[in-house]
Amino acid sequence: MNKKKFILAGSILGLHGLKGYIKVKSFLENPKDLFNFDKYFINKVSFSSLQLKFNKKSIFICELPGINSMEEAKNFVKADIFICRSSLPETDEDEIYLNDLISFNVELESGLCLGELIKFYDFGGGPIIAVKHGNEEKMLPFSKNFIINIDRDLRLITLSSSIKTLIN
Repeated sequence: MNKKKFILAGSILGLHGLKGYIKVKSFLENPKDLFNFDKYFINKVSFSSLQLKFNKKSIFICELPGINSMEEAKNFVKADIFICRSSLPETDEDEIYLNDLISFNVELESGLCLGELIKFYDFGGGPIIAVKHGNEEKMLPFSKNFIINIDRDLRLITLSSSIKTLIN
């Protein structure tokens, strides 16, 4: 999907029950915000809603309109959930959506190039970035403790050199 028009908001992890319910992981800062949009795109199919049935810890059990069986729901397992970028609020001058940082170059304040930011992860302890340099990919913490500067014009993220102890 075109990242200029769409934002990755979540993912379908699996099935739940016999009625075609799905297990959903939200990638939004406030996970329940996933249910506040009026259009979702999953496997190039548009849905007018994503209906929350209940949640189990950080996983939401949901229903897609028109999907009424396990057989129908199987087509969406392991699929990403996208929303229209235009449905998100505008950011303030000092804010940026994490999605907009994809493909920024990442370097240490010493000038050492670490590579290109290719993906974000969050396993519960805060954002992690995947940085790729050649064939090598590294996962690094992405917190205020390590971020020195984000230059939108240069498309450059500068991290503290103290992070080097984590990548050696």
